[in-house]
Amino acid sequence: MEKKFVIEGNYYGDKTFPSLNNLLAEFGKNPRAGGRMKKTYQDIACIHARRDLKGYKAQCPIKLLYVLVEPSRGHKRDISNVLSFAMKVIEDALQTIGVIENDDPAHVTGFEYRFEYGTQPRIEVTIIEQGGTDECLK
Repeated sequence: MEKKFVIEGNYYGDKTFPSLNNLLAEFGKNPRAGGRMKKTYQDIACIHARRDLKGYKAQCPIKLLYVLVEPSRGHKRDISNVLSFAMKVIEDALQTIGVIENDDPAHVTGFEYRFEYGTQPRIEVTIIEQGGTDECLK
């Protein structure tokens, strides 16, 4: 089974999410500032996931496919830094809203990503359950 949600919009300047470097800079200023930044973007991910997933709960371990669309103008950000921050807050958000029980390797078996440039920044997340529901129901 596959489910998808999209985080659309400009929440960090002209981008959807900040990068790991931006988070580390906030922690460098003040640990609470870094914590607030992570919580802010986790809340944004929760809102979009709740809207699109409509109460979905994974019954099997999942794999995640991330498509990150960045603005095509200006400086190109380091893919690994953008992906690292997005993955952390999105997986924590999925746990917070109950889509997954935990974001450990027993529940999230892996991920793939694509990085694209376009005019509308967004992060598309596809959740792919690994195995049939008969095998995984608790």
